[in-house]
Amino acid sequence: MTDNFTRATGPQTHGAGAAAPDAGHPFLEQLVAHGVPEDMHERFAAHGVGTLVEKLGIVFREISVERVVATMPVEGNQQVAGILHGGASVALAETLGSFAAAAHGGRNRRPVGVDINATHHRPGLSGLVTGTCTPIHLGLTLTTHEIVITNEDGKRVCTARITNMLLQK
Repeated sequence: MTDNFTRATGPQTHGAGAAAPDAGHPFLEQLVAHGVPEDMHERFAAHGVGTLVEKLGIVFREISVERVVATMPVEGNQQVAGILHGGASVALAETLGSFAAAAHGGRNRRPVGVDINATHHRPGLSGLVTGTCTPIHLGLTLTTHEIVITNEDGKRVCTARITNMLLQK
């Protein structure tokens, strides 16, 4: 296992019976499992999607500069009252905003979050929530995105806004 601060030293496996990924891409299996499009595998080969994405069960449905969409299950991400944890919603929002900033910044820039806020509108009770991230501002050094998280009925559960700084690699 690796984290966001250390480099992977070899192929990683995730779960019993998992096939070993390509030695040049230690996180290939993880990227595929979480829906990262093939044309973005090289960009995320060194660190994968991150351990929190795995723990939360986030699966990407679409990644582009214009829009990032992913789902996350409510089950397993609940707080003590049995509803979706607000922190899980914020983690989903930050993940989407960071991937969107990475898509905009290209291979030579690395996004780091500098501000995030969220408003929780209603509880996530069951099933999947879907986060849709769209740009508000796409600059050379800063990006700002809005993330709308909805339940399976299309009702808004949370609205978040994130600003990322794009650092030169």
